[in-house]
Amino acid sequence: MVRSTLILIGYWAGERAEGWPSPEDFIDVGWDVDERDVVGNYLRRGFVARAYMGLSPCRICGRHNGSLELSDGTYIWPEGLAHYVADHGVRPPEPFVSHAWAMIDAFEAARRDESWWRSQYH
Repeated sequence: MVRSTLILIGYWAGERAEGWPSPEDFIDVGWDVDERDVVGNYLRRGFVARAYMGLSPCRICGRHNGSLELSDGTYIWPEGLAHYVADHGVRPPEPFVSHAWAMIDAFEAARRDESWWRSQYH
């Protein structure tokens, strides 16, 4: 279920983007690599919530970071956030990391109900 207000995460200060945090402030060189990979993959698997014209550059290395916003129904983030996590070790705040783990755990624990799909065959 999608919330009526999505929590924005992963926007950074830049030339025409004042008032946002700097990605460098979130770099965690001691972050567990396995957890970083899980969070990065979670971010890449969000569904497309919005598409914009133009590409956003990475504030650290300058590479093009896409033009989409992705969401999981609770949070919304630019598609390039996965790049910051994977390539620069930017660690999102703990509430987001915990949320990502909880969502992954919920999907892994969920049972499959085949009855509805089987009932569609006539």
